[in-house]
Amino acid sequence: MHKKEIPNFVKQEIDFFVDQCNFTPREKQFLYLSNKEDTLESIAEQMDYSVSTVNRISKRVKEKIMKVL
Repeated sequence: MHKKEIPNFVKQEIDFFVDQCNFTPREKQFLYLSNKEDTLESIAEQMDYSVSTVNRISKRVKEKIMKVL
């Protein structure tokens, strides 16, 4: 079981990232779910994607967040 890789953010932080990071719709969905869910497996199930696909999405989200920080 993989623990989530993005820490919990407050609403203002998520709003900032969504505004600044130019996320795709599925990256936004991942960001919102990752702030609530415990594992990448549960996020993959919610999004109806494989865990490897969610890992790729997670990597892109983290890269975009790091660019704006």
